[in-house]
Amino acid sequence: MEPIFTDKQLNNMSREDLISLMKIVQEQTKKKDTEIQLLKDKQKELEFLNAMLSDRLTLAQRKQFGASSEKYAEEYEQMNLFNEAEANADAETEELFEEIRLSSYKRKKRKGKKEEDLSNFETVETRTYKLEGEARYCPECGKKYSVVTKETVKRLRFIPAKFEVEEEITYVYSCPECGSMKRPEKEPSLIRGSIATPSLVAGIMNAKYVNGMPLARQEREFARYDLDLSTKTMANWIINCADRYLKPLYQLMKEELLESRYIHCDESRIQVLGEPDQKGTTQNWMWVYLTDEFSGSPQMVLFDYERTCAGYHPVNFLGDRFHGYLTCDGYQAYHSLGEGIIVSGCLTHARRRFDAALTALKKDFTKEQLKETIAYQAMSRIGILYKIEEMIHNKTPEEKYEERQKQSRPVMDALFEWLHTMEDSVDRSSLIGDAILYTLNQEAYQKRYLEDGHLSIDNNSAERALKNFAVGRRNWLFAKSVRGAGASALVYSITETALLNHLKPYAYLTYILDELRKMGAFPKEEELKKLLPWSEDLPEYCRTKLKNNTKPSDIEFGRQPETVSDGFYKMSIYG
Repeated sequence: MEPIFTDKQLNNMSREDLISLMKIVQEQTKKKDTEIQLLKDKQKELEFLNAMLSDRLTLAQRKQFGASSEKYAEEYEQMNLFNEAEANADAETEELFEEIRLSSYKRKKRKGKKEEDLSNFETVETRTYKLEGEARYCPECGKKYSVVTKETVKRLRFIPAKFEVEEEITYVYSCPECGSMKRPEKEPSLIRGSIATPSLVAGIMNAKYVNGMPLARQEREFARYDLDLSTKTMANWIINCADRYLKPLYQLMKEELLESRYIHCDESRIQVLGEPDQKGTTQNWMWVYLTDEFSGSPQMVLFDYERTCAGYHPVNFLGDRFHGYLTCDGYQAYHSLGEGIIVSGCLTHARRRFDAALTALKKDFTKEQLKETIAYQAMSRIGILYKIEEMIHNKTPEEKYEERQKQSRPVMDALFEWLHTMEDSVDRSSLIGDAILYTLNQEAYQKRYLEDGHLSIDNNSAERALKNFAVGRRNWLFAKSVRGAGASALVYSITETALLNHLKPYAYLTYILDELRKMGAFPKEEELKKLLPWSEDLPEYCRTKLKNNTKPSDIEFGRQPETVSDGFYKMSIYG
């Protein structure tokens, strides 16, 4: 590059010219430095955005293709609970996430073929194979064979759904003398002027609300069985039966719920097309309330449809009657309830944020490096708290309280003391910063389960209560009317509560619809109480005979039991 000025030209310049030249050079240099700094700042911004988008992509891929359950600290030593620095899991395994899991439950491989238990089903046919005639004699020596053993093999048949017609014939009488008319009294119909029966309506409800089968799909399946039953007709049946028969039971369940001192609450979106003065794309809300499984109150789930997710909805629902602990997530609406309501937080929501941060780091860090990260150490400490809950799962509330004071409280205090040391130094826009700040903001609520042995460590039970609703929503997408959404809330309340109380939803719905039909328009409260899902007066055929094989870790730590789909018959309207 040729110089702008030669040596001779510079030597001939005056002092003033040189000063002017130097000023020009300085200004240009400053301008270039500013441009360079701007480019560097832009580069940093782009690098940050790229990292953030990469993290979001990793999380999205994990949500779509990866495992859904979070995992926790493996190792737990009671003697080290007071030393928060010792809380990390450090076991060597093939995968990092295998090091931060609960080890209580491992699926066992089946050893050989195990005969299934068919004792709950009737044996309708027995085929016997015996040697007859000349075949009873040994061809070698001519002696008659003797029976040494008997082999019995049982197999299970499947009988497809079928429809049966009930015929009702009523004789009408007339007096030949005066002409007065008389007819015998008969049982009231479920829906006047309709072909609907308790078993049919119960089947439709069971298919939609328990097995997530939309009414349109049921209509097509009915057609395959030569029955013309429209979606509109089925929807009207559901709405009418919910309003007339299920609402009184719902009100009794609500009264019982409000008497409990320990309940959970959560909410989920629902789209209702028929809401007045709103666009069809507007999101409405289904709220869910349920008793804590350790509360000692009857196990129940109540759904409540509302137009919005405003905080006054739980205020109105709980009213002045409920006084006790409300376990929920960090949604601010729950923190403006009445004075008699004490909010208890959910540690799972904090754990998920650290899990998200750890997942985002996995692609750039080795296994050993990940173990030194804040996210990993936080997951390890939280894992210890869940490990303690697993060990004390079957203890009484009083025993749980004592164990939590001795074991959980030191770990919890150490966790938050450690997080507070990083409060002012983390990047609030990063995933780990979000996890730390969220957890610290919820500190008082997340520690609250330590106060009472009846309380749960998280709000997973409420999320599980919404699972069938969420599965169904993915299938039927929206509710067409406000009445339909309200009816859905009633039916979900009945069916989910039935499941919690180990009832067969189809059998239970059939029974209560039939009994409520017979009771007429004004049933007595004593009669209604006998129909509640936890009533001991329910017939035995409404109860499932299979033992609940859900592991404590499944209950406590949010993992769902696996389900097996069997085509339409998993969705069968016949139970």
